[in-house]
Amino acid sequence: MIEQAKFYKGVKLGETGAILKITKDHLACYVEGVDSDNIIQVSQLIMPILKEAGICFGLLNPPELHGNKLLIARGQEPNHGKDGRIEIVAKSFNENKSCTDTENPRNLGLIKNVSKGEIIAKRIHPTPGIPGKDIFGNQIEPKHGEWVPFRPGQLVEIVNEDTLVAVASGALVIDNDDTISVTTEWTIDGDVDFSTGHVEFYGKKLSIKGSVLGGFTVEAMEDLYIGCNVEDEAIVLAGGNISVKGIIRSQNTMVKAGGSLECDAIEYSRVFVGKDLVVNDYILNGGCQIHGNVTVLQGKGLIAGGQVIMGGSLKIKTAGTSANVPTYLSAGRDPLLEIHHNALVKEQEKLSGKLTKIQEGLLKLKKLEATGKKLDPGLETVRQKLEAAALDISAQMETNREKIKGIEKNFGLMERATISITGVAYPNVKIKICEASMILSNRTNNIIFFFKDGEIGAKTLS
Repeated sequence: MIEQAKFYKGVKLGETGAILKITKDHLACYVEGVDSDNIIQVSQLIMPILKEAGICFGLLNPPELHGNKLLIARGQEPNHGKDGRIEIVAKSFNENKSCTDTENPRNLGLIKNVSKGEIIAKRIHPTPGIPGKDIFGNQIEPKHGEWVPFRPGQLVEIVNEDTLVAVASGALVIDNDDTISVTTEWTIDGDVDFSTGHVEFYGKKLSIKGSVLGGFTVEAMEDLYIGCNVEDEAIVLAGGNISVKGIIRSQNTMVKAGGSLECDAIEYSRVFVGKDLVVNDYILNGGCQIHGNVTVLQGKGLIAGGQVIMGGSLKIKTAGTSANVPTYLSAGRDPLLEIHHNALVKEQEKLSGKLTKIQEGLLKLKKLEATGKKLDPGLETVRQKLEAAALDISAQMETNREKIKGIEKNFGLMERATISITGVAYPNVKIKICEASMILSNRTNNIIFFFKDGEIGAKTLS
């Protein structure tokens, strides 16, 4: 047996001038110095040497000629294992990553939102790899892929060892060191514009230091702060409270707050508020619907033009203008409850009509039985279905009656609502409390309007 180490420097093949070598990794055997004059003689000399050296794997038949080198045998390199990895599977992350909405450049997916309980990431295990074999037939072990640990940050937890889950709704954040966190507060330093696109946030508080420019939409799951204005054709929606340190302007703008809303002014805009509205200067030609109370006492303290409808009470300095601009102020009638009430009443009317038709059908079957004829199986099935439908509709109507009673009870509580004007109320201001209404024909100062005995009463504020 020829020592394998000798092949590193090379073994001469007789008087051919050629030298047989193996690589130090034992993955190749080749002959140097091969040309047209000695190739036949070389071919005759190599096989006995290969056998004596123990080279038995990867023999090439025929050998491959590369210039003046003749490759005799080629081993099989191992396929090393792949390292483990952390795969981000959050829906918003992958949607944002593949966002190619060229038709609407406002959809940029700025914030990668996740919901509480959502799977954010999964750990992919490393693979062991596949062994190779050298030219001596020895197995070459592959390198095992390396294990990659999770780097959990705030508001995430590891479940089932290989799954990372959000424990709160908010924005997914991946730091430079691959720490994965969820944050419930997010701040945009400037405006909502083409640099941010539309903005949506699932967390507790979204802060925008600038304005929401026209044509852009902002949606916040809970609270929202806007440092400047809400401009023409912007849409702003929040499940919690909204604070706007500026003006909500233009008739094509809409703002909806599930909680309370505070702003400096409202101009022409549509505003819907689930709790109370506080305006620090004025409302001009607004279309406002508020579940709770409305306060406009600071600055101008003015409501002029448009309509402001609320379920609670109103406190303002000035109503209307010296030009007698029509202004509609309605208190004690929650617009949201009103919509719900009207929908239930309409549904009751439809259900009543269906029930009447069913009862007419049952009456016809009863008259048929009264003649002494027995109903055939088909008609008997029809009767059973009609009776079941009548029971279902009756139950639904009873449920609706209870809901209507509850709403109308709240309507009764709203009779306590008042409209207080600490400054001037100008002519052509319509005052409505509950179902009673009146239009002011004269300028009035320092007055409170209230509902009593089905009419609107008034007295001077003390």
